[in-house]
Amino acid sequence: MYQRFRVLSKSLLLISLLLNMPDCVFADDMGQPISAKEAASRLGVGINLGNMLDAPNEGDWGVRFENDYARIIRSAGFQHVRLPVRWSAHAEKTTPFRIDPVFVARVKTVMAVCHKHDLRVVLNIHHYEEMHADPEKETARFLAIWRQLSELFAAQPDTVYFEVLNEPHDKLTTMEWNEILPAALEIIRKKHPHRPVIVGGGNWNSPDELTHLKLPAEDQMLIATVHYYRPHEFTHQGAEFLGDKAPPAGRKFPFDLKENTIIQEDFQRVAEWSVKNQRPIYVGEFGCYHIASGEDRLRWTRTVAGLCKQYGFTSAYWEFCSGFGAWDPERREWRKEIRDAILKP
Repeated sequence: MYQRFRVLSKSLLLISLLLNMPDCVFADDMGQPISAKEAASRLGVGINLGNMLDAPNEGDWGVRFENDYARIIRSAGFQHVRLPVRWSAHAEKTTPFRIDPVFVARVKTVMAVCHKHDLRVVLNIHHYEEMHADPEKETARFLAIWRQLSELFAAQPDTVYFEVLNEPHDKLTTMEWNEILPAALEIIRKKHPHRPVIVGGGNWNSPDELTHLKLPAEDQMLIATVHYYRPHEFTHQGAEFLGDKAPPAGRKFPFDLKENTIIQEDFQRVAEWSVKNQRPIYVGEFGCYHIASGEDRLRWTRTVAGLCKQYGFTSAYWEFCSGFGAWDPERREWRKEIRDAILKP
């Protein structure tokens, strides 16, 4: 009981510090005062348009973006979408690494539909597997892609946020990423000096990697991101896309009395880092695969969404209408309990 009281007391202190984090004020692209903290708060609760434009080709993984999705998402109460995009599958392999203009037009169309329905958009580079596998060889192409994206999306409103790279991992460790990140930010800032930019650490945007992530002190329009799928044995049970590495189905949540405390402590450490470094937090992905039993899946989702709300972290559920989906594309209706667990934990 004493341990639980100590954790709660520490959490309340951290929440107070997070809410009173000082604003470093800049002007956004429309000339209005804004800070990284305010930019993060405007994201609210969102959902990922996953397995669409991050597939090798849209439709390869069974889902495509449909124009009414933006209206459906906004009407449900979500405030933004995270738009994962596999730019590397649509860019030349040799210099100048030109991105296919037809694909660019498709991404812009999706963004325009979301903008029409008052949804903010987090645009990222997703599933850049070549970069993760061989960052030394691939960095020039990665930077060339960002040089083009910075030009191509220069006219986007301030409701569009950039995320530099989804889930660095494998050979792209946080230490390696720290060496490459400043060059990418320099490219972005030439055209987007005040646009909110989201950055996470290595090991798949693990919360544990925040302590090793080095963000340029002079750039105060950065939002730090983490992804949360712990315990992996629960959230990814039976996931076919993992092949023989998939955890076996049947795992319950919580597995034991300690599991909720462990998750609480994870979020507390992220909050401590946020306060110490004066950077707002965006939980860009959290979700549980559909194989988990319904009640356990809801319990986990409420727990994580509730901690995001408790600590004032903006967030985006993974994902809209595929294996983790909150929307049933066949019945064309929300899985209401999952939707409500995300929006009203």
